[in-house]
Amino acid sequence: MNVPILFPDILLPADSVPMDTWPVIACDQFTADETYWRQVEELVGSRPSTLRLILPEIYLEKPDQQRRETAVRTEMRRYLDDGIFRVEPKTAVFVRRHLQDGTVRRGVVVAVDLEAYDFDPTQQSVIRASEETIPERLPPRAAIRESAPIESPHVLVLYDDRDDTISARLEAERSSLRRLYDTPLMLGGGSVEGYAIPEDSPVADDLTARLAALPTYADYGYLLATGDGNHSLAAAKTVWTKKKAVGAAPDDPFRYCLVELVNVYDEGLPFHPIHRLVEGDETAVLDSFLHNSDARFHGFRRSDLIDHLNRETLSANEIALIGPVQAGIFSLPGDATLAVAVADDAITQARPDHVDYVHGLTEVISVAEGRGAVAVILPELDRSSLFATVAEKGTLPRKAFSLGEARDKRYYLECRQLAER
Repeated sequence: MNVPILFPDILLPADSVPMDTWPVIACDQFTADETYWRQVEELVGSRPSTLRLILPEIYLEKPDQQRRETAVRTEMRRYLDDGIFRVEPKTAVFVRRHLQDGTVRRGVVVAVDLEAYDFDPTQQSVIRASEETIPERLPPRAAIRESAPIESPHVLVLYDDRDDTISARLEAERSSLRRLYDTPLMLGGGSVEGYAIPEDSPVADDLTARLAALPTYADYGYLLATGDGNHSLAAAKTVWTKKKAVGAAPDDPFRYCLVELVNVYDEGLPFHPIHRLVEGDETAVLDSFLHNSDARFHGFRRSDLIDHLNRETLSANEIALIGPVQAGIFSLPGDATLAVAVADDAITQARPDHVDYVHGLTEVISVAEGRGAVAVILPELDRSSLFATVAEKGTLPRKAFSLGEARDKRYYLECRQLAER
């Protein structure tokens, strides 16, 4: 099969740009923590940084959102005009991200062909969305991209390489590759190093051949699945579809989107559940789980259940509930669909006043207690089942999993030019 990737012209900061403040974390992180983004502003100051090329989502729907969007486009053009970038022609980047816990996540920055991607779960595309796409989240992202002369990725796209044939090979070849950067990442992000893979090199040929040889396509009918940044990739597809409809050329830069490809089995890519915080009638939530999921409920004293969850991991067919009065674990039938889908359906049926999505067991229990709400605690998604589940069910529910903690997310670093100055 033809692998739907492009070795693009990569833009990196020129040698004169301080590298330690150039990369900043994905725009969809720390969306309730303005202190974090104020710290980023203070660290960056007036120096060139990818901070000026993005709109952190904490500022969405704020009175000055339009001003910020305009400033992003202005800074993109200024960076192109002022020689902020150097160009690495037709190059992929082998990325080694050193996380704070000492593990290393390995990936490859390339551009993917949006003609081969679709976030509509009914389409049998080669690149698929792993989670449900929320249409109302696309317009702000699409509006920025549509008139942007530059893109920078925080999108992680996953491939299924159980035997680690790709990253292990790149590690073996690393000494022969030219190092492009090696820098610490601000505010607890660890560090990152990148190595050039020119399109005309044997390493590039080997990379493409190994991607094409993955059994995923033969097994499931598709090759790649979004991990992080699902809505950003969907926005890029939306913009490309619009441009193609009015006559964009087949080689238009907007046809492609810069991403980092990562093995779903990479040790630096932990899968974490995203728990639900439900405000409303606790009894209604409990009854909804019992009546809509054929689940058996095992009651606990609240303190005993918290101790149990701190010691033991929920199995794939278990959901814990901790409310102001009730506490226990629901055991789902063996043939149940994903626990997250069962939980979301039961929550919807309970007609809650409000639902929040919370990372971390301690955090969701603490916030639920403070609000008098119900914590719905989900099991970790089995990464080995991700590709098969997406093939069978189309997409997972929104917020089905998180790849790593907030500070482990991708930092913007590499860029690609989309349009003339």
